[in-house]
Order: sequence, then structure tokens, then C-alpha cells
Amino acid sequence: MSWLGKNTNWNRCDKQYDSYMDFSTISDNRQNVSFTSTTKDFATIIVAIVLVFLNNMTTCKQKLLLLAALLFTLMMVHSSNGFLGSSRSNSNNDKLMARRMRLVATNTPSSPMPGRSSCLYERRSYDDKSDEELFAALLVDKKSKARDATASPSSSLDSSRYAHLANITSPSPSIKPEDIIPLVMIALKNNDVPDKDAGIKLVWEFATDTTQYVFRNNRTEFIESCHETAEEFPTSFYGVAINGQSWKIETKVNRVGGESGWIATQVIKTVSSDGRLRRWQWELRKNKRPPCLGCWKIESIGSSDRNGDFEARDRGNGWSD
Repeated sequence: MSWLGKNTNWNRCDKQYDSYMDFSTISDNRQNVSFTSTTKDFATIIVAIVLVFLNNMTTCKQKLLLLAALLFTLMMVHSSNGFLGSSRSNSNNDKLMARRMRLVATNTPSSPMPGRSSCLYERRSYDDKSDEELFAALLVDKKSKARDATASPSSSLDSSRYAHLANITSPSPSIKPEDIIPLVMIALKNNDVPDKDAGIKLVWEFATDTTQYVFRNNRTEFIESCHETAEEFPTSFYGVAINGQSWKIETKVNRVGGESGWIATQVIKTVSSDGRLRRWQWELRKNKRPPCLGCWKIESIGSSDRNGDFEARDRGNGWSD
């Protein structure tokens, strides 16, 4: 499970290192083109020297041996893997440079690992326009299917179903655990209503001491982290809650230990702004001491993988998502 709002960009340093390596390789290729030009000049000099020796030789055998040596030298010079260097053409180097620059420039967020709300970078490159068009068509189709599969509750607290939650801004013993998720999701979807970042501020009020300890009780830092996460990762919790297409409650509230239990869980399903499905397992806890004695708060929100699973199945030792 992960703390609310706390995300780690695991691959940011690797991304910078890869970019450096890619552009240094391009520089090497440019030097290689220049070196190939040098080898051609060297071959011209060898031919000139051989012609001088031919004029001074009298026997046919000597001339044949010299011509054989010349032929061997020219073959080595023009060999792609010869000892004098590569003869890769300028056009091939231009294609290689363009391909490497695409690899550096094209980065898209990938699926988070189960139990984390943070995402890893995934590199994708397209060799030609047709691949890009195919990917776009598949993405549009996926968005359409996801929109049909998941119906969203009302996005406003003014609806009759959630009218009793409209004026809630802080925890209260009268608020049931069943009301926490609709309250938070609708508030985040309308984040700047009635004032700027009102939705994120509501999440802060309903977060347990664990989350507030992680952010050193600094609400401003928490708000900034939520916005950064939402902007960078569409499939992160704040990405789907603030900018997503829809959300839907999948399970009833499960109280551990029955009605008297102080821990409860519930699962929802979301569709991100780019049409990707995620499931989220919420863990709620009832405060057993002041302040907020008897109030339900959010302990953590755990993410599924892109298939909606919370546990790894048939994936070996690592993740490919």
C-alpha cells in the first residue's frame, strides 16, 4: 500500500543517463563518417604508390604480386568491418541519429506496480507513421470500450444521492465509511470548487496521521505533490481522480471484525483521461483516540496493475508493465 500523494519517480535519473548515452553515440557516428572519408584518401595514396613501383618493375611476376597486394589492400579499406574502420554511409548515419533522437524524445508513463500509486517511465518509439496511426486507432478504440464499460456516478454533490455530503469539509463521527469515497472522489473531480484546491484540502483533512507525518504536517507540500502526480501520471490516483473520465464503486464496504471493527476496505474502478482502467483498494480506519475520536479517515489507497489485479500472477521475478 502507498501513502496518499507520495510518489517516487524511479526512472528519472535513468532517463537522463540514457539520453546522454544516446547523444554521445550520435557524436561517435559523426566522427565515423569523417574517418571513412580519411580512409578513401588513404586508398588513393596507396594506388599512386603502386603505380610508381609498376613503372620500375621489369618482370611480369613482380607486377602480378604487386597488383595482388593492391587488390587485397583495397578490399580491406572498403570492408564494413575492416581494420581501417567502418564505411557506413552518411544516409545510414542520418537514419540512425534520427532513430536515437526519437527514442530519447518519446517517453510515456507506464502502468504502476500493484500496491503503489507511483508510475514508471516506459520507452516507446515508432519506426514510421503507420505505426503511430495504428497506436492512435487502438487507443481511441480502448477509450470507447472503457467509457462504455464504466458508468460514473454524478460528478456533483448537489445530486439527491449525495446531497447530504455537500457541506462536509472535515471528519465527523456522524460520517459513515460508505460516504468517504464518494465524498473524496466528487470533491477531487471538482477540485477548485468552491475555492482553489478545495478537493485536495478535503483529502488532507481526511488523511490519517501516517500521511501527514510523511509530509511533515505541511499541507502546501502535499498539495504540490498531488498536482505534480496528476500532471505527470494520468493513471496515478490523483491523475484519475482530478482529470479522469469516470469512476465507479465496485464493492461494498468490508469492515474487518464486523460492525464494531475499526478497519474497513472498499474497491473502486476508474478510467483515466487516456482511457486506461485501474482499480483502487481503499483502507479506512476509525480513530480510537482524540482528536477526531470515532471519525473514519483514509489510511491508504493501493493501485492495481493495468489488468485490474492487486497481486502478481504468472509474472516471474519482475514487471513488464
